[in-house]
Amino acid sequence: MRTTPDVLVVGAGVIGAAVAYELTGRGRSVLVVDRGAPGGEASSAAAGVLAVGSGRAEEEPHLALRRASLARFPALVAALAEQTGIDVAFDTAGVVELCRTEDEEAAASARAERRRLAGFRVERLAAADVRREEPHVHPDVRAALHWRDDARVDPVRLVDALVAGARRRGAEVWSGAAVTAAERQGDRIARVRAGVHWVTPGTVVLAAGAWAAGVGGLAPDVGVEPARGQMLALRPAIRFRHTLAAADGYLVPCRNGELLAGATVERAGFAKAVTPEGVRELLAKVAAIAPSALSAPIARLWAGLRPYAPGGPVIRRARDAENLILACGHYRSGILLAPETALLVAKLLG
Repeated sequence: MRTTPDVLVVGAGVIGAAVAYELTGRGRSVLVVDRGAPGGEASSAAAGVLAVGSGRAEEEPHLALRRASLARFPALVAALAEQTGIDVAFDTAGVVELCRTEDEEAAASARAERRRLAGFRVERLAAADVRREEPHVHPDVRAALHWRDDARVDPVRLVDALVAGARRRGAEVWSGAAVTAAERQGDRIARVRAGVHWVTPGTVVLAAGAWAAGVGGLAPDVGVEPARGQMLALRPAIRFRHTLAAADGYLVPCRNGELLAGATVERAGFAKAVTPEGVRELLAKVAAIAPSALSAPIARLWAGLRPYAPGGPVIRRARDAENLILACGHYRSGILLAPETALLVAKLLG
């Protein structure tokens, strides 16, 4: 049992798992602890859409961070498949952003032009072209933008692969080991209590998602809070080829035949619940994108708690602890930003 690792990673969601995988690949001894199972919270609740071109983020450095992380996925998923045998269902069909009104088309076209100049691959589709690609979209769709660089992964498989890869490289992963206390010596974290054991790490990486501010007193001022997202999965007889986005909703076709519909954004504290109001909102999103899918049976309903930080992702050394690195606050982009976050954490470690 490893109780004196070079790095203790608190949180085994996609961020913590990616950090562990990156650091073990650089020869660090790593222990990952989580109060639950790896990927059991926001990571497994996500749709796994890697939206950069089609995303609404315009400001730097967030857009550059998203773009750099997306670029790392092809090599990462190939390495994980070779090392672990796990196929993370990396889908490069792109995202088709639907426009139903003149205003939507104008705004989307202006954003597309800005990003085309920055090197993004985007193609405008006329209404007839959209229906040739996706016959079941809403009849009011007047045009669409096909963001060819955007992609999608299965988030559950991705976390499984990252954890398996980190373990193959020597990491230990403790499930059911909540961090309840931390002792300090001067400006350093000396010991951390995880489950029933005390761990003496060289460095602590806090990657506890929406729970980051309440983990064992490590970083109470980290500024992360939960934002609930409800989703549902349909099992339609009809098939879709691309992830479809419109306004604030999306439909994601999966290899298992499910069609994911998402997502709500709610400030409801730590209440991880599916509500009638949330389901109504999700069904309205389905109706706005592909109303014929409303006749499909509902396969699953679930909710997750995203880690929201007002200023965007928090990836830096803590101000009050020399050996504490913060890697949290990724909100709706944790799956997308995991590879680049792991690289930035590795650079902070030196």
